[in-house]
Amino acid sequence: MASCSSYGGRVAVVLVVLLLCVSTLAAAQPLMSSQAKTLLWVRRLLGFPPALDAMTGAPDLCALPPTPSLTVACAGGQVTELSVRGGREPDAAWRTALPANFSADALFTTLTRLPALSRLSLVALGVWGELPGAKLHRLQALRVLNLSSNYLYGAVPEHFSRMYSLQSLVLSRNRLNGTVPLLSGLAFLDELDVGHNRLGPAFPDVGNAVVRLVLANNNFTGKIPAAVSSLGQLQFLDVSGNRLQGWIPSSIFALPALRYIDLSRNQLAGQLPASTACADALRFVDVSDNLLAGARPACMRGNSSARTVLDAGNCFRDAKLQRPSTYCNPGALAAVLPPTQGSGGDQGGGKGGQVGMVLGIVGGVVAGASLIALVMMAVLRRARRHHPEATILPRSPLATPAKKAADGGKSPAKVTQRIVTPADKRHASQAARVNTLEVPAYRVYTLEELQEATNNFGSSNLISSSPVAKYYNGQLQDGSRVSLRCLKLKPKYSPQSLTQYMEIVSKLRHRHLVSIIGHCIVEDQENPNIASSVCFVAEHVTNGSLRSHLTEWRKREMLKWPQRVSAAIGVARGIQFLHDVTAPDIVHNDLSIENILLDKTLTSKISNFNLPMISTSKNGKIFSETPFAISEDNDLGSVQSTEQTDKDDIYQFGLILLEVITGKPTGSQNDLDSLKTQISEAIAEDPDLLKDMADPAIRGTFAVESLSTVAEIALNCTASDPSSRPSMEDVIWNLQYSMQVQDGWASSESLSLSTR
Repeated sequence: MASCSSYGGRVAVVLVVLLLCVSTLAAAQPLMSSQAKTLLWVRRLLGFPPALDAMTGAPDLCALPPTPSLTVACAGGQVTELSVRGGREPDAAWRTALPANFSADALFTTLTRLPALSRLSLVALGVWGELPGAKLHRLQALRVLNLSSNYLYGAVPEHFSRMYSLQSLVLSRNRLNGTVPLLSGLAFLDELDVGHNRLGPAFPDVGNAVVRLVLANNNFTGKIPAAVSSLGQLQFLDVSGNRLQGWIPSSIFALPALRYIDLSRNQLAGQLPASTACADALRFVDVSDNLLAGARPACMRGNSSARTVLDAGNCFRDAKLQRPSTYCNPGALAAVLPPTQGSGGDQGGGKGGQVGMVLGIVGGVVAGASLIALVMMAVLRRARRHHPEATILPRSPLATPAKKAADGGKSPAKVTQRIVTPADKRHASQAARVNTLEVPAYRVYTLEELQEATNNFGSSNLISSSPVAKYYNGQLQDGSRVSLRCLKLKPKYSPQSLTQYMEIVSKLRHRHLVSIIGHCIVEDQENPNIASSVCFVAEHVTNGSLRSHLTEWRKREMLKWPQRVSAAIGVARGIQFLHDVTAPDIVHNDLSIENILLDKTLTSKISNFNLPMISTSKNGKIFSETPFAISEDNDLGSVQSTEQTDKDDIYQFGLILLEVITGKPTGSQNDLDSLKTQISEAIAEDPDLLKDMADPAIRGTFAVESLSTVAEIALNCTASDPSSRPSMEDVIWNLQYSMQVQDGWASSESLSLSTR
């Protein structure tokens, strides 16, 4: 029996040796010539990136030693892994990294000739175009797909939901938009990273195997789904920089494997229950810059060696660096915007439901008092009658007299809905929800009230004047300070015809606009049926202009680089709101840096924006006309085409960015051209040279890459050719990227200091 056992053992050893020999021979099998040609063709399609220079003249591509920029793995004469990391990081000229005839479809068609490919990573190679889902779906063995830091745009293909072998899908730092397809059917998917895109609005649906989920800096809205609390293997969750709202499911923090969670820079509201528990493995929590109130749960009170907690910018009553409790009150649905195409809106112009938002948030409990729940309603009417792609504003004053005959002779003021945008009009987001920030509700003021507030419009209250406009400081009877903007009207308007127009003005509430809180229509003394002027009453922002914070030595210390980028993002979002909230856009805004104000929380607000236009149609084109009189030397607001006019605002924003960087006004056109040349050369030759061009007040407070990104945005915005200037969506995306880089740099600096 012993001899039989010994014999069997020797047989087993021989079999193992044979298997090892077979596997070694298979691994050593030379690469098929067709596979080698495919790799070389991929190199050509990618524009011969330096990362693939090692392929030139290599006798065996499978024998190339792996490096951080290139890994080629093979088995059985076929390529199983291709990992390439280039140096073409996102920049302004995003389509110049590859030839003009580059085709993403051709690239991925070529890659389908590598059927054994299980790992494909093409990072920072300048790849642009739409993802060809059908071609990727043909790579049935694919387990890891990483296409990050490229310029891919369009939708995430539905085909991904049927790539059942996928374990890791990384599409971060591209320009993808639309919804993420259903991925809950991918039983092996343990990593999904789609951060830094423009995806949304629905929160992605993933399977229970997910370990790492990154959705940061996109356009996801709504609540965090309760299903996230059931992801038992989740270790890393980053949903920062979106527009998520509602209460945070507190059970998320108790997920047993969770180590890192970042919910910052959203609109998450309410209180975290005192019973909220944190998992033992949890090492990092960031809930900063939301609308959270009340007291923090015990497991999030301060930092320790075991856990870092960031909670600034909320309304917690037991934490530092918090905002006033009123900041976290529920926002008003200030302006109702058209639905995104394909969102399932009613066809044929049906009425949308009223949106009621009632959310009581208790803040700063004083003597047992509780805050009254605010109820703000807005009405959304959506019509897609003749042009489904057109934008509609409910009860818009932009309806034109062209509708008159069809409505039986009704005046334009009674037309409640009209499609007024051209077919290629951009669609805005679902709605604009903004915080009230202690701003009172809109109301109509009497002339007597405004006379009392301004000492009968006396010279001591007069800020500036022109033949058609006067600006005043005032103080209402309740003691609150306001700013008045009195504009002369064209003689054809009656007080009644302006009623609906004022309704639209009343909805122009946004966190980054100086809120108009009321108006007074002044009738002509000789003819009561004619309105002579309108006085708009606006909130008074007390903390000065952005320029004052860049030039006055007492304020300069308040505005380091992170605060400057944050202020710039706020201005950009305000401009985006103005461009999207009505149709046609609110453009030609006075965006001088003096008209960018900062409130006590350093939130930036645009103070002298234009007001909505009344549209008229000529020869099938959309034009807009202001009801206000204009001076001869100022054609802003006169009848003009809406094409390309938003590019003027983007140019003005670029000038603001340049001053934010340098701390100095741009001066004459020659000075501006010289500055742009210096910045362009610094970026091209050595971004570190930008350090010497930056405002001395911010040196040492910025990451060079963050500064360089903002500088590139400024150069693009101030391009002499308007068609070369980026969209405001692109501007915001890149500014958010700059802030993310800055946050990462600041975190690494803090970590470095703490370990010294």
